[in-house]
Amino acid sequence: MSDLLLDTNILLDVLDRRRPESVEARRVLELCNGGGDRGFACAMSLKDVYYVLNRFHGEKDARRLVGELMGFVILAPVSAETLDAALRSNEPDFEDGIVRAVAEIEGMDFILTRDAKAFAGSRVRSMTCSQYLRDVRGVS
Repeated sequence: MSDLLLDTNILLDVLDRRRPESVEARRVLELCNGGGDRGFACAMSLKDVYYVLNRFHGEKDARRLVGELMGFVILAPVSAETLDAALRSNEPDFEDGIVRAVAEIEGMDFILTRDAKAFAGSRVRSMTCSQYLRDVRGVS
């Protein structure tokens, strides 16, 4: 159905059940694994997820959880072209610029994020997991 680029905060939501958005993020990941959608993540996002998990859960659990996450997402390529596009974008945050550039260059259908305003200038529509489930997939 859809190619979804999952922002770092969505990946963290998937792994941390204490986050309010965790249920919706996990539902999206289920749709990316047998439900017709494809979930993508930038390698740098996995690095950031590892950093946060390591801080709160320790290295062993952080490595295990990132490894598990890698089994559920497709790594989206970040090339020199991607980085150049990110530098030229009007995104105030370079990391958001990279996510936006990956989504645009790789032809993603949506960027899923908790901060949809960050990608307001993108050609790729951004939304929360809740919005995607409700508005695109018709799931409540």
